[in-house]
Amino acid sequence: MMKKNLKNILMSILMLLVMCAGAAGFMKMDAYAASDKSYVYDYADILTADEEKQLQAKCEKASKNSGCDIVIITTQIGHDYSTMDNYMAEFLDKEGYGSNAIIYGVDMISRADRIYTRGIPQTDISQSKLDNIREACEGKFHDGKYYAGFKKYVSKIDMCLTNSFTTKLTYNMPVKLLISLVVAVVGILVMMHNAKSHMTVSSTEYTKNHNFSVNDRRDIFINQTVTTRHIERSSSGGSSSGGGNHGSGGHF
Repeated sequence: MMKKNLKNILMSILMLLVMCAGAAGFMKMDAYAASDKSYVYDYADILTADEEKQLQAKCEKASKNSGCDIVIITTQIGHDYSTMDNYMAEFLDKEGYGSNAIIYGVDMISRADRIYTRGIPQTDISQSKLDNIREACEGKFHDGKYYAGFKKYVSKIDMCLTNSFTTKLTYNMPVKLLISLVVAVVGILVMMHNAKSHMTVSSTEYTKNHNFSVNDRRDIFINQTVTTRHIERSSSGGSSSGGGNHGSGGHF
């Protein structure tokens, strides 16, 4: 019976790990379904062709490292604040980006620059850190160094995301699952071996001259003692808030 139960446990663990590996693979494929994905959209034409090409390569590499889409867009619309955030959110949806994405937008008419996040970047990058990144980039934009500003943005976002707890937890997930599988199998085999080696008592231990003999031993419950204690509770209420930020905005 023990052996059968251990086999059932082993099969359950195998099925669970296979399902987790499939889910991890699906998330990766969902994030990077297209190898020719664009990450830089210079509609305001403030970058040279070479600068745009270099930023595209940096965004692509950083996106693969972090498992999130890191996007850049420049416009000449004149939008700002929530209007600009809504524009970038719709842009991400229209271009088919995944649920984990961050986009930095610069509008040359309103002189507004905003960072919009969703998914992992939204929860794993604090508001203060996001503000600091934007402000550092604004210093470059103010001097007309747009390539340098966007380069700083990609570098700092990549650093934040690749060092985040979520990314570390899911990094190389197939390898981690394989290691977990090996450890689980070894543990089950050890348990099966120990259970088999400890089964030293057979039915003959309880028989003599083909007669069944077991001593009658029992514990008799006499009484019980129950101790109660009143716990004071605070009468004041409270609330907690969670979740991350949607982005950061300013002007240069």
